[in-house]
Amino acid sequence: MATSTGGGFGFLLMKAAQSWRTKAGIALRPHELTVPQFLVLMALYRQARHNWEPLTQVEVATTQGMDANTTSQIVRALERRGLITRDRHAGDGRAIALALTKAGLERSRDASADVRAINDVFFSGVSPDRRAELSDILTTLISKSEQRS
Repeated sequence: MATSTGGGFGFLLMKAAQSWRTKAGIALRPHELTVPQFLVLMALYRQARHNWEPLTQVEVATTQGMDANTTSQIVRALERRGLITRDRHAGDGRAIALALTKAGLERSRDASADVRAINDVFFSGVSPDRRAELSDILTTLISKSEQRS
C-alpha cells in the first residue's frame, strides 16, 4: 500500500486555490463581480491596456480556461450590465469580438487593484524566490496537462 501524503498534492493545490478564490471573491463583492467575471474582464483589460487586436469570445474562453458555454453566459451578463460590448470580429465574421466599455474599463481597473492587494497578502508568507519557483512549477503542470489532452 502506498504511503499517504496527507491528502496529496492535488488536494493541497485545490485547497490553496479555494482559499485564494474565497479571498478574491470577498475583494470583488464591492465591484459586484464574481471571480469568473473578473477573469473575463482581466483578459479584456490586458488587451485594452496594450492596445492589442480585439479578443474573440473563444480566445477569452481558451486563455481563461473556461468552457464556451460558461464564457458565453458570463459575457452576456457583463454586456447586459454595460461593462463590455460584443461585435462581429473584423477579421472573422463568424467570431465575436469583445471589448470593455468605459464603465468596464473603470470597473476592471478598480477590481484589479483590489485583487492585487489580496495577492500581496495571500502570497506574503512565501519569499519572492519561492513564488517564482512555484510559478514555474504550476506553469509546467499546466503545460504538461494540456499536452496530454
